[in-house]
Amino acid sequence: MCLDVRSESMERITTPELAEKFIEEQIDLVRKQVRDKKVLLALSGGVDSSVVAALLIKAIGKQLVCVHVNHGLMRKGESEQVIEMFQNQLEANLIYIDATDRFLDLLDG
Repeated sequence: MCLDVRSESMERITTPELAEKFIEEQIDLVRKQVRDKKVLLALSGGVDSSVVAALLIKAIGKQLVCVHVNHGLMRKGESEQVIEMFQNQLEANLIYIDATDRFLDLLDG
């Protein structure tokens, strides 16, 4: 079975209206599944976790707890961008952990 072929039941998103419809459907599904519980998300700052975080923030707001760990091998300014975007702009419930020394000490030698 070829895994790179979309199901016939999946509608291709080709317009802003279809994109908005998809987002709203996903938000509704998340709200129904999560209800009043909390969600923990490891937020790397990459595209995948950032998109998921943005959708979850729209869906459940402060019920989402994002954790971003700076391990010392991030791109220059990446952790600062994560903090700026998610904590300052999107007002996410973000826990930032600077584990740079811990990680780099373990890699030493």
